[in-house]
Amino acid sequence: MSVGGQPAGRALRPPAAREPAARTSARRARPRASLVSLLVASTAAAPAEPERTEAEDEPARPPIEELFLGETAFPQEALELQITSAPRWERDGRQVGFRIPLLLELGITDRLQLGGELPLELAREESGVVAGLGSVELEALYNLVNERGLGLALSAGLGAGLPAGARGLGAPGYTLEPFVSLDKAIGGVHVGISASAEIRLPAAGRDAREDTELSPGASVGVILPLGDVVPTLELAAELEDTTSLLVAPGVLWHPARGLELGAALELGLAGETPDAGLMLLFTREIELAGDGDDHVKHASRSRSP
Repeated sequence: MSVGGQPAGRALRPPAAREPAARTSARRARPRASLVSLLVASTAAAPAEPERTEAEDEPARPPIEELFLGETAFPQEALELQITSAPRWERDGRQVGFRIPLLLELGITDRLQLGGELPLELAREESGVVAGLGSVELEALYNLVNERGLGLALSAGLGAGLPAGARGLGAPGYTLEPFVSLDKAIGGVHVGISASAEIRLPAAGRDAREDTELSPGASVGVILPLGDVVPTLELAAELEDTTSLLVAPGVLWHPARGLELGAALELGLAGETPDAGLMLLFTREIELAGDGDDHVKHASRSRSP
């Protein structure tokens, strides 16, 4: 149809037979008015679908920054530094151990994160007290999937351990540990799963075929965000000569933006695990670039409300 003209395919009538100008203009106005109404209605309804699509494409929001036993699937954002202190006390029979690892994590991009752990350890054994630097660890993490619409985050990484700085405080050789971690939101609950395979390389001057060892491990955590307080329950397993099982109920608290505090009990269930232990977490995030608005934007995304 040609708007404002005669309908296509219809013969023109003589001028004398045409209707008066007033009636003709009113009739011609009807198709134009109908077309305008249709365009207005379709334009008013259109934004709803893009808004839903954009929300689904946003990255999933991590409910917490750190787990007690497992690895989280969420890396730090670009140029964001996270500093974590994780004091840990363990008792196994008459042996008591205390370690204060310092963890640093830096976001290179929104998907790539580099980190390291510097552990200070103290162990009291029957032969006396040993104190010093434990095994220094370096780690790279890359986020493969992070979709809020699916409630899913998936990451993979590789850790490398250096020989302990003092005897009795760690492995004498080097270690490599590839791992994967996943976070899935199911309603208001998050389930975190991580799996790893630690490869212990031989110390210098020893037989590599005899000393190289493989220790698979896995952990499952249930995370229940309740505002600023987040209860957690984790179960970890490691397979060596025997299967070791460890459970850790805990709670995390977010008293301010970029700050996370936590505590958990550690209970050995089977295998070569401590009888009991206590773990603490002190986590602080620092924006190395960006203005105040960027910090507020990240803080609102860094954990679930």
